[in-house]
Amino acid sequence: MLKTVDIAHAGQSLSEALVLLEVAISTAKKEGAVAVKIIHGLGSGSIADGVRSWARQQEGRFRAVIPGEDYNAFNKDAVNMRSELSNKRDRDFNGKNSGITVFWL
Repeated sequence: MLKTVDIAHAGQSLSEALVLLEVAISTAKKEGAVAVKIIHGLGSGSIADGVRSWARQQEGRFRAVIPGEDYNAFNKDAVNMRSELSNKRDRDFNGKNSGITVFWL
């Protein structure tokens, strides 16, 4: 299962978004998800940058962290992660959507 969670809310601080991110990942793991697609949007870019910075600090915790602009058929991690999904439908795959980041759990 690929779980999708939107953490991009108007007026939300980076710290609030990171709390939502941590809860989303913990919940997805408990539910047996293969991956979590985080919608962080673009806006000013502070939440997107914060999410990706947080992910770098978590090195080793995830099988892969795939930026939306690299979530495509040419990315080995994206292809391998998707091979574990029973439902492979995802409109963001090959979409170069920099407003998302995919965490392969």
